[in-house]
Amino acid sequence: MKQALQKMNIWVLSSLVIFVTYLIFLIYPIVTVLQQALFVDGQLSFGNFLAFFSKGYYFETLFNSFKVSVTATVLALLVGTLLAYCFSMYQFNGKKLLQILIIIASMSAPFVGAYSWILLLGRNEVITKFLTNTFGLPKLEIYGFGGIVLVFTLQLFPLVFLYVSGAFKSVDNSLLEAAESMGAKGMKRLTRVVLPLLVPTLLAAALLVFMRAFSDFGTPMLIGEGYRTFPVLVYTEFISEVGGNSAFASALAIIAIVIALTIFLIQKYLAQKK
Repeated sequence: MKQALQKMNIWVLSSLVIFVTYLIFLIYPIVTVLQQALFVDGQLSFGNFLAFFSKGYYFETLFNSFKVSVTATVLALLVGTLLAYCFSMYQFNGKKLLQILIIIASMSAPFVGAYSWILLLGRNEVITKFLTNTFGLPKLEIYGFGGIVLVFTLQLFPLVFLYVSGAFKSVDNSLLEAAESMGAKGMKRLTRVVLPLLVPTLLAAALLVFMRAFSDFGTPMLIGEGYRTFPVLVYTEFISEVGGNSAFASALAIIAIVIALTIFLIQKYLAQKK
């Protein structure tokens, strides 16, 4: 009896520690930001939120972030899934080395990848000069929407690759053999047999990639130039050369939290339906 009470006390103490940790490091900051966004001079006001949705300049950054994040997510899913399929189904030389390189690609900080591509494809950098001087091609443009999507895709597809590679190992080989015996080979087998089994994994990977791309600040800041995204807007409102608006920035942070929660709930709903 004494041992049972001791074990119960340990669990109660652990639960209390976890609850207090969440309260201090998660709930309290969110409540503080919400209070700063909703109360102006002690009065309840939705002016900060109305200012965001009523001005096209601000709302456009949210649209830009969705556009970049959705495009990068689709491309990362495509590249990561095809690579995982090839690595799982076929044997070839250098396979282990390529796996290591793919994993390393996902470990670098976002701004490091962006800066690396600037050094390669900037207006007067290595590859740009080579292509222009050797082949007479017009200068490549790494800046803007295309550059952000390129960097996000190459940086985030390893996450899809790791998720899907693990899921491929759980696929029953008898199903693949049965599909092959019925004439479903290659891409036909992938699209009709394998992918339906991987839908929950793909949805989880898509959520992770989307949120990483949506919340990334370093890449759009470095190579976005005139293409402004939501995280860049939040940063400039918190820290501005002409004086930031912390209340408006707090409202932006609340909008970002609501969007993240909504995307998560949609992903959970789709995963349960599958």
